[in-house]
Amino acid sequence: MIEFKNVSKVYSSNGAHALHDVSLAINKGEFVFIVGSSGAGKSTFLKLIMHEEEPSSGTIVVNNMHLETLRRSRVPYLRRTMGIVFQDFRLISKMTVYENVAFAMRCVGKKNSTIKKRVPYILDLVGLGDKANDHPSELSGGEQQRVSLARALVNNPAMIIADEPTGNIDPEMSYEIIELLSEINKRGTTVLVVTHEHELVKSFNKRVINIEAGRVISDSGSPDDYIAI
Repeated sequence: MIEFKNVSKVYSSNGAHALHDVSLAINKGEFVFIVGSSGAGKSTFLKLIMHEEEPSSGTIVVNNMHLETLRRSRVPYLRRTMGIVFQDFRLISKMTVYENVAFAMRCVGKKNSTIKKRVPYILDLVGLGDKANDHPSELSGGEQQRVSLARALVNNPAMIIADEPTGNIDPEMSYEIIELLSEINKRGTTVLVVTHEHELVKSFNKRVINIEAGRVISDSGSPDDYIAI
């Protein structure tokens, strides 16, 4: 699913070493927390996976695509294998919940008949079947994040990448979002969650990769190993 071999990233604009000789593998169907302090290299790690940045050295394979040789014309196909959930939701305020989720399907050319069947199913899956005609401004923060998650799921991606998905919601809703991601993972979808929330990580017995100063300093299935660092 994801393989980094001796990957380093140096930004030419300022000479910053964002990642240093990172080697790791994330298998299909895993649930992984990516943790670390601000500036540790987590964002660069995600950008490399999404091919928003290219490594300075090393090799990266994502969903059987070798990114160092991936043609620009193939990048959209790589990204269609991923669903992205952001901290700030990034919903379109003038669209209803249904329209926000349907829009993700229209962007990849899905037929209206397919959209009409798929969107209600996904909204029910994330517990928002009764909110389809509401606008984002009528929803709580937790509900807006569920819409963002529904939009990420609607095209049935092999992998969900959640970048600080609980940063703008309260602790109780944070737990519910991770629970929902965990349920989605049980259906076979690979899930990567970037978070700063130590207590949230402790609550779930998942693999934890800790990045600091551009290096993987621990990689464990036990969240307590992270907390002890």
